Amino acid sequence: MLTALLLLVLSANPAPDALDRLAGALRASRGWRAAFAQEYIPEGFDTGTTERGTVTLAPPARLRFDYTSGAARIFATDGSVGRLVDPGAGTCDAVRLDAGVWARLPLSAVLDPAAARRAFVVEANGAAIRLIPREPTPDLAQVTVIIGPDDLPHEVTVRDASGNRNQFTFSGWRPDREPPPSFFQPSLPGSGPCAPEE
Repeated sequence: MLTALLLLVLSANPAPDALDRLAGALRASRGWRAAFAQEYIPEGFDTGTTERGTVTLAPPARLRFDYTSGAARIFATDGSVGRLVDPGAGTCDAVRLDAGVWARLPLSAVLDPAAARRAFVVEANGAAIRLIPREPTPDLAQVTVIIGPDDLPHEVTVRDASGNRNQFTFSGWRPDREPPPSFFQPSLPGSGPCAPEE
């Protein structure tokens, strides 16, 4: 689940500088915001359930998805911990992103091209980029990225080993000021950020 949410991936390898160029495009601003739609499509189906919200990115390693349709939820990472906060259910789950976990996450492809090349086999065909993990896991078998005319991600599809797909479509990317670090450490109302189990 966390792997599917951590998904802003960018770039290609036959053009050796493509990963660097895309990462550079994101690093052109200290913060970014965009609208997103996430459709979960089970294996064997053509359509699935769709949720919407806003994504905020602050290079080099901070990301937050605010889900505004259906049950309001927040998924965020401050670069070392990923947190999923569901105020309606009263839950806050946290996972430590150690080097091994971080290297397998699609997010690393956006922010760290060298890590992407180590973790994925990268193939490109026009605006479509396919990233295949060098060490597949049940949660992540393939990531496909479609780059928009602004050189920012338009669509990212994460496929798991069973063939289920999480497809994110982004629109309206705009540079923004850098949010404070606490923005990427969400918590339940009246509580501090939840911590991973050690």
